[in-house]
Amino acid sequence: MISTQELLKQGRKSEVWTRYCGYFELTMDEFMEIQERLLMEQIDLLYSSKIGRHFMSGKKPTSVEEFRNTVPLTTYEDYIEFLGEKNSDSLPEEPVVWARTSGRSNANNVKWVPYSKGMYDRHGESVIGGMILSAAKYKGDVQLEIGDKLLLASAPPPYSTGILSHSLSERFDIRFLPSLEEGEAMNFSDRIGAGFDQAMEHGLDYFFGIASVLVKVGEQFENSRSKKNEHQKMPPIRSLFRIIKGAIKAKTEKRNLLPRDMWKVKGIMAGGTDTVIYRKILEHYWGQKPLEGYSCTEGLSPATHSWLRTDMTFYPDMDFLEFIPYDDYLKNKADPSYLPKTVLHNELELGIYEIVFTNFHGGVLMRYRVGDLLEIVAFQDEELNIQLPQCKFYSRADDMINIAGLATFTETHIWEIVADSGIPYEDWTARKELENGEPLLHLYVELKKDADLPLSELNHKLRQSIEKLNDEFADMEEIMGRNCFKVTQLPDGAFRRYMQEQMANGADLGHTKPPHMKPSEKIINRLLKKTH
Repeated sequence: MISTQELLKQGRKSEVWTRYCGYFELTMDEFMEIQERLLMEQIDLLYSSKIGRHFMSGKKPTSVEEFRNTVPLTTYEDYIEFLGEKNSDSLPEEPVVWARTSGRSNANNVKWVPYSKGMYDRHGESVIGGMILSAAKYKGDVQLEIGDKLLLASAPPPYSTGILSHSLSERFDIRFLPSLEEGEAMNFSDRIGAGFDQAMEHGLDYFFGIASVLVKVGEQFENSRSKKNEHQKMPPIRSLFRIIKGAIKAKTEKRNLLPRDMWKVKGIMAGGTDTVIYRKILEHYWGQKPLEGYSCTEGLSPATHSWLRTDMTFYPDMDFLEFIPYDDYLKNKADPSYLPKTVLHNELELGIYEIVFTNFHGGVLMRYRVGDLLEIVAFQDEELNIQLPQCKFYSRADDMINIAGLATFTETHIWEIVADSGIPYEDWTARKELENGEPLLHLYVELKKDADLPLSELNHKLRQSIEKLNDEFADMEEIMGRNCFKVTQLPDGAFRRYMQEQMANGADLGHTKPPHMKPSEKIINRLLKKTH
């Protein structure tokens, strides 16, 4: 097959668009044909391996329905014996790389996911498609050029975005600022600083990453350019011209210099559960509305925005897609023995679903529950004539608290943090909150009666435990450049009064205590209420 670069050299941009964005024109029947064909190919590959035969109960399914009836719904815990030690003996092929997620399978084990050669290649192709869509102003608009400059704002391998950068570099002649080899040897701040310095001279076309991190990139630029350094060397002529031009624009508008004053980027690609929070601020810094996608380490990038950046459309060839209706999800959550049903892409109705997927391209996860809820908001996009369901990210399906897409906390983690701190506590509850538009972990703690512990010491002890037990937390705060933790001491007897009120109101035994994770605003207000 002729390469994308060769197509661009020959001016055959319409073929480039079709290669990466043609799926928007699929009918539902065509979409499902691709899904079913790739699943049957995947079944053949998986059945040749120990892990595949294990989940297929030793019998190879001969149809999509037989596969769904034979293979159980799975979570990462079902794969720990095969993947936990990064052992490839049970896999259908040797992985190109092992990817690490930002969460954990349990208190002790990091989640590792093997990427086959096919998954690795498809990962890189998805970002090429994202670059095209992020810059497109209309259907068929391909602004991608050989040698485009891309700011290196992704986490290094083994995180998925770092692996994505390497796969992209092998698929297309892109210039990373700084280079992958140079940038991955630096910490985040130095890497971004070096990237900006090079972009001042050479220009900047694209960048991608977790939305919260991309905002920090803009803030870092604004802060660094607003500080004068008398010892700073005279920049090259091309950089100086860019600075003068940008400074004039910023001064005219009576504000600090922003990235959008220096560069007119073609496209921005953003992901992460907090993307909706940062959409407007990203546009403020960069003058470009970001292209959003739904992605996860285990399933790559199952869905992305169209060129109008409204709602997302699923890829037909990333994973085999199933969906648990919200009512069934709730029944299963209340009663784990209840087996939820799934529907296929062509059976979706408007509403909320938990996504379930099976890897294509030699991956090993089957009927996998990653723990995300998506909302189907339309059956099609009439304006763009896309005849496929449109979706948006709704929330995590479990009780994990994820801050800025970089640090994850489970109830077990927070129990361990509170216990390790040595504080004299009665009980606690925690949730993610926004403070000045920024997400943080907010822990509400009721201390033992008459405990003499100042709030500053309470905060210090808990922070020490977080940094000790969650190695992602310190990295996140370095990247974000701010405090991402807050503690509030609840009044004496807060949890006891809450339980008494619940019992007085006739609540059943399972609903007398407030949840430890993600309490509502109403619950927090009740806990904060002081007696007179």
